[in-house]
Amino acid sequence: MINILRLIIKGRKARKAKLEYIEYHPSVDITKLNIEVRNVSLKKKYLIIGEGSVLFGNYIFENEYGNIQIGNNTFIGGGTFISITGIEIGNDVMISWGCTVIDNDAHSILSTERVEDVKQWKRGLDNGEIGFYKDWSKVRSSKIVIKSKAWIGFNSIILKGVTIGEGAIVGAGSVVTKDVPDFAVVAGNPARVIKTTT
Repeated sequence: MINILRLIIKGRKARKAKLEYIEYHPSVDITKLNIEVRNVSLKKKYLIIGEGSVLFGNYIFENEYGNIQIGNNTFIGGGTFISITGIEIGNDVMISWGCTVIDNDAHSILSTERVEDVKQWKRGLDNGEIGFYKDWSKVRSSKIVIKSKAWIGFNSIILKGVTIGEGAIVGAGSVVTKDVPDFAVVAGNPARVIKTTT
């Protein structure tokens, strides 16, 4: 069941790939799942997956505080999920391929605060510790919540602090920068409500 799982742990204290960072129900299909935990200092479950879910894609935890919780019977067809704060995905959610869900800005919006970012990244690459030297204290982040029964269309982008309501639909290729009401259909860049469902 987990023979193809690749778990990459980066950082000074963690050189061995260990499943102790994942909690999942035995019914979960994670055969195409890639996880990268960077700068590990806390022993905890970074990725928690409920019963009956099917996951593909890349799950990246940039620091020890990131976490992703996925409910029951949820399908994620690929894409990239990046966390330094938290991403919560409910039950019966469908996320199509090619989506990006990121709970942070990745860099400071102030040029004076991000001037060292490339040097920090290169230092991590050179030392085999990707992201270890990044200063996340200057990066804005906020939890993302995708409520139960939502459907996210392919190649969509969900940005920090967004809550996607129960049963909501995000049209393909949308960029979601604000909360989506329950049972709303949104589309575009930035995504806007175009209709509602019941």
